[in-house]
Amino acid sequence: MRLDQVVLPGGIIKLKVTGPLDIAGAGEIDAPFNAISSKNDRIIVDFKDVTFLASIGIRLLVKAARNIAKRNGRLIVFSPTDDARKVLRSTGIDSIVPVVADEAAAISACG
Repeated sequence: MRLDQVVLPGGIIKLKVTGPLDIAGAGEIDAPFNAISSKNDRIIVDFKDVTFLASIGIRLLVKAARNIAKRNGRLIVFSPTDDARKVLRSTGIDSIVPVVADEAAAISACG
């Protein structure tokens, strides 16, 4: 599991998650993901290369989104694979963590 960070114009943080977001993958990125989300209020997460999404990965997203929302910020997921999108929809997490089609939509939603 890889987690790459880029600062976009306007101070939006783009995180790219690569690999399976299962128990092992979530364990690898939990600390850096939480550190980034605790210090930034506008984060977009690129899910294009997430090969598997387990409940522990969803927990990671929800925890970060709730913490950011307490500061009136936004965490947006974009470009999920079809499988990841199905998991996000079927669990209802997309009502807590907005899921959009691409990076431009994520930046716009991050407003």
